[in-house]
Amino acid sequence: MRIAIAATTSDEGGKISRRGARADCYLVFDETATLCEVIENPFKDYDHAVGVRVADYLAEKAVDVVAAANLGTGFTTALDAKGIRYVECEGIISDIAKDLTVRFGPA
Repeated sequence: MRIAIAATTSDEGGKISRRGARADCYLVFDETATLCEVIENPFKDYDHAVGVRVADYLAEKAVDVVAAANLGTGFTTALDAKGIRYVECEGIISDIAKDLTVRFGPA
């Protein structure tokens, strides 16, 4: 299982980003809540179809779950189309990763 958490920096001790599809980057954790990759968001400044583009990009990166403080309807619709689960939450990224590994379990 791979969990992508929206972030403003690569610091897993930071707070989750409020901007789902427009987050600066995504911190990707494995099923043990270990940070395994930081994915920069190349679409954050696009004008149109950001949610669709980011959902496609995260699907290519084999992400199973996405978390952000605010996901938005366009992004959640695109995630649904890709079969990617998602959750809106707030808090410290490393704590959220631990919570989500328990909540969603192994893929």
